Amino acid sequence: MDFSARNKKVALARWGKVLAREKASIPKTDDALRKKAALCGFLAGDGSVYATRLGEKLLYRICFFPDDAYMLSTYCELTKKLYGKLPHVNKKDGAYFDARITSRNMYEDICSVATFGIAAWTPPWSLFSTSGAREAWLRGFFSAEAYVGPKQIKIQTVNARGMRDVSVLLAEVGIEHRCYTYTPKNKNHSVVHIVFINKIDARKRFAEKIGFWHAKKTAALKKSLSL
Repeated sequence: MDFSARNKKVALARWGKVLAREKASIPKTDDALRKKAALCGFLAGDGSVYATRLGEKLLYRICFFPDDAYMLSTYCELTKKLYGKLPHVNKKDGAYFDARITSRNMYEDICSVATFGIAAWTPPWSLFSTSGAREAWLRGFFSAEAYVGPKQIKIQTVNARGMRDVSVLLAEVGIEHRCYTYTPKNKNHSVVHIVFINKIDARKRFAEKIGFWHAKKTAALKKSLSL
């Protein structure tokens, strides 16, 4: 009898049961779906979601790189409540945090509703039938990705499809905005797609309907609107 093969089979079966229990425990309430939408927004803006092989093992990585402590704490609260996981966090160069989780169930769950990657991220459209999920995704994404100036909120990305989706979602929540495309002179650089929210009424509506999980951006927006 090949005891090594038998032990491996037993270990895999046991691990499969653990994964099944974890998967079954992922909450499916409306509040949980809003939290999942927010999580996907964070990761679309400042995340990296991928599977990598280490020897015979396939590791499932979810990485988030926030530059704000409040955004980090919100992200950690979401991963804990949805998946019972807290990321391992390192602070990098005083400028941002590196928050990493290795979890097959979390990876498979979020990848079942959205895609990720700088040029490939998409919103989790299937979640948006839940009230508030659309706004939660936008809040997570803008918290991670937006620039807030004295007269504008700006998003830019090389993901053309993703920016069209952002424009659609902003229109659906009644936030006036404009879309632009910038083509760099250097042909080796990607075309950049930009969304501006400039008008005062539009930025006020953004503050009321969306907002940020980011202390500095919240303060900058309030200052620009004299709130």
